[in-house]
Amino acid sequence: MTNASEVLSSIQSAFPAAVSDGKVESDDRLWVTVDSKKIRDVCKYMTDKLGFDHYAGSAGVDWIARNEMEVVEIMASYGIHNVVAMLKVKTPRDNPSVPSLVDMYWNANWYERETWEMFGINFEGHPELYPLLLSDPLVGVWPWRKDFKGYPDLTTGERAVQITTPEGYTEYRFPPTPAEVEAGTVVTERPKYPTFREREEAHIKSDSEMIMHLGPQHAMVPGPFLLDILVEGERVKKAFLDLGYIHKGIEKIMENRSWLQGITYTDRMCYVAALSNNECYCGAVERLLGLEVPLRAQYIRVILEELSRIQSHLIGTGEFLTLIAGVGFAPWQYMIMDREKIISLIESVTGARLTHSFVRFGGVRNDLPEGFDEQCRKVFPYMKSRIEEFIELFAQDPIYHARMENIGSISPETAKRIGCAGRVLRAAGVPYDMRIEDPILVYPELDFKVVTGTRGDSADRIDCTLREMLESIHIIEQCLDKIPSGPIKTEAKIPKKIPAGEAYYRVEDPRGEMGMYVISDGGDKPYRVKVRGPFYATFQTLTPLLEGVYIADAVAIAGSMDGCPSESDR
Repeated sequence: MTNASEVLSSIQSAFPAAVSDGKVESDDRLWVTVDSKKIRDVCKYMTDKLGFDHYAGSAGVDWIARNEMEVVEIMASYGIHNVVAMLKVKTPRDNPSVPSLVDMYWNANWYERETWEMFGINFEGHPELYPLLLSDPLVGVWPWRKDFKGYPDLTTGERAVQITTPEGYTEYRFPPTPAEVEAGTVVTERPKYPTFREREEAHIKSDSEMIMHLGPQHAMVPGPFLLDILVEGERVKKAFLDLGYIHKGIEKIMENRSWLQGITYTDRMCYVAALSNNECYCGAVERLLGLEVPLRAQYIRVILEELSRIQSHLIGTGEFLTLIAGVGFAPWQYMIMDREKIISLIESVTGARLTHSFVRFGGVRNDLPEGFDEQCRKVFPYMKSRIEEFIELFAQDPIYHARMENIGSISPETAKRIGCAGRVLRAAGVPYDMRIEDPILVYPELDFKVVTGTRGDSADRIDCTLREMLESIHIIEQCLDKIPSGPIKTEAKIPKKIPAGEAYYRVEDPRGEMGMYVISDGGDKPYRVKVRGPFYATFQTLTPLLEGVYIADAVAIAGSMDGCPSESDR
């Protein structure tokens, strides 16, 4: 099995003059700086020779004190090995530019566009550096740079200052800050690019084609995002996605909050995956601190996170099935009622139903309440029978089969190439699960199966969801049998200022691979928090899947992905 030391040695031998500052954090984490002129060659070598067939995303970092920026390419593997390599490419801050990897990794598109519009880092050779998350008037102010002071007015580009007029009225003005004037970062000219509408209309080739809007208010869209399709008759010729309707700015906010306050923002990235998001952030900070979580706290985390996975799957599946004729509205009603039983179990521990802030650095906030074990064992037989009933119901419904089977099929090779995550990837037959590939907590001590499909279609995605809930129940039952007594928090004092360093931590979110890249400069708040969300990765794959299908099939394909635009618009 390849380990990080072997990977570092191999790329240093192949590119002796291009690789520097190599750091092996552990057998499965590698940090290395690569010359920007050689980053494409290094990535190709790692993919072709070392089994790094999973491009997991990238992160931009503004090192304003050093007058430089970094793009960190995150390279991993779909089961060949468990090493995650963080490849850093440095570029001058006054004219930041690095080579694009889009022609090598299809799913690099969105990651590079995001970094461009947030930091102003150019990606040489990228075919479409257009806005993805920001509204058009905000592009060019680079809001994730360290010297950005606030969003400008949409018409003037200036920032708001409250002024009382002689008549007593309140007006708002938006002058640049002195720091920005001194630094020379006041925007004078914005980038020129086609608008979203212009880019869509450029694809219309005849009078028989038209653009149809499906969102951001359409019933089939699980959250506010714009899905437009270019149709000819009943067929979709091309699809267009536009995000940014609920952008929260969580990554930027966390740079301006204490380390502990950051936990509450992870809850709100995706409200049905709050506990997994807590785990991902706290796990990264624990690596910075070198903390060992007490065994009982590890078991409690696994129990709560698997319960959260069940409730997330229930609401996501039930909501989607209201859009599919046949099984109709009944499963939604039953699933939402069944979900209440799981939510109640979680609430009895955390005191909250959705946004928990329960995981803490080095442990958990509180212990399991008295009688929790008995309550779980009372609910689980019922839940198992209900899930098996749903599986049987869908298997017997001919309309469900017609709407779902062989619709939106993805092959294993395509799923890996375009960067799918979670059960969308596993439904295609790729057994990729962070609980196995990059295990945390007590998962290595537990026995469970990675649920996969065979066709990779819409029906397989729902089937995998249902069977994953059965596996989650099996995991929780093992935890209840094995959980030891003992402390629920580390005895070490958690400092307000975290030692300088960086960490990348991955979990299996209900929607797939969730990663957080956290940097500390030794201060009392994060220097940078980059979220690698699972649905952001999967969302990008929707547009090619819709090409060539019937308009009616777009509902089944988009809905079966169990989307969370809230996470994408973090």
